[in-house]
Amino acid sequence: MFKSKRTRVIVWTSAALGVAATAVGGVALAAAGGVTAPYAQASGVINADGSILRSKGISSVSLGAAAGRFCVKLSDRRLNVDEITPVATLTTGGYPGFIYVHPGATSECGSATDTLLVVTANDQQAGQYKQFSLLVP
Repeated sequence: MFKSKRTRVIVWTSAALGVAATAVGGVALAAAGGVTAPYAQASGVINADGSILRSKGISSVSLGAAAGRFCVKLSDRRLNVDEITPVATLTTGGYPGFIYVHPGATSECGSATDTLLVVTANDQQAGQYKQFSLLVP
């Protein structure tokens, strides 16, 4: 069917990758209630109202005193917010806008070393609650 060895190798490799992607997709569907993130210490998708859509390693989220401020409490008390490098991104439900993760403990979140302050804002940079995803590698 395929005359060159190179073409056969490409076809078989593509087929194997397709099977692997299907298998991985099945695993993700099986874990619909949580997050499959084997190398993350904490990960989650947080709704604009502070409810957790899905997560791993996040015990709770509370809304801060000012609009657009979230206090995200991590489950593992050994994770110190003064020592980690979290990454936060607005989801499609949050655009357009901005997001900021405070690089340490804040008085707004009770000065707790296991609680991150995440701030979201609209495109005019005014505080507004927006859906976001958070990752602590």
